[in-house]
Amino acid sequence: MSDRPGKKSGRGYLEVALTIPLQHEEIVSDFIIEEVAFGLVTEDLDGELVRIVCYVPQDNNPGEKIEKIKRYLFLMEILPQDLIDEHIRTKNIKEIDWINEYQKGFKPVVIDDLAIKTPWDKTEFPEKRIIVIEPKMAFGTGKHETTQLCLRAIKKELVPGMKILDLGTGSGILSIYAAMLGASEILGLDIDPEAVPNAMENAETNNVSDIFAARTGSMEQVDKNNYYDMIISNLIYEGIVRLFDDFLNALKPGGKMILSGILDEQESQLTDFIKAKASFEIEIMQQNEWLCYILRT
Repeated sequence: MSDRPGKKSGRGYLEVALTIPLQHEEIVSDFIIEEVAFGLVTEDLDGELVRIVCYVPQDNNPGEKIEKIKRYLFLMEILPQDLIDEHIRTKNIKEIDWINEYQKGFKPVVIDDLAIKTPWDKTEFPEKRIIVIEPKMAFGTGKHETTQLCLRAIKKELVPGMKILDLGTGSGILSIYAAMLGASEILGLDIDPEAVPNAMENAETNNVSDIFAARTGSMEQVDKNNYYDMIISNLIYEGIVRLFDDFLNALKPGGKMILSGILDEQESQLTDFIKAKASFEIEIMQQNEWLCYILRT
């Protein structure tokens, strides 16, 4: 019988915990999921380091898996070879409560006056606006820089009563925040069919389901005579460029765009592209290597 979230496992495991610089969290996590273990838990330590914990079945050559991790950390120049051993800790585990381990991976995220947490987190934030997100498969738990940039841009630019299009809605987090700030109508679109029910569930949890609707698909789901005061899209550079003409066609005169998922190395290329397409006032926000464009007509 396979181990799965929601039950305890009596199968023996080796717990592997490695501490690495925070900027390498994403690539190391991806490597572990693809090559070492089916899941992991991450914990930010001091703003510069992150701890990644995974569990390798004892009957699946855990020693070989650890050596694979060490080689990867060295080859990718994440850690010097002479420091790798002291950054990896292992422990034998007889039994794992998968639900508890899964839930431990999601800590509240605080962004200015906003707190984002899971339904099972009991932390109180008495002076902050709270968004509750069920972190299923959809992108958008508030942890990624692009999500945080978009949330800050929404707070900066949204005027109550705006009609909003959220392309790549994921968990619905950006739409939920926009609804809380006074948007009158929001359409969320995502090509991932798993994202839409997750976004709708989160909208219901946060009492904004009367304002927010979600559909599976992309810009073909937007009615041709339906125009928006604000278009939000947290995708990647290529997706934004490909859909930009559709955004222009769906934007009201005087409308705004919030675009993220862009790396700092793509700034000049995207800025030139936008200037060639339309006349916008452009503001660029940055967090680490990620950018968020605010476009005002």
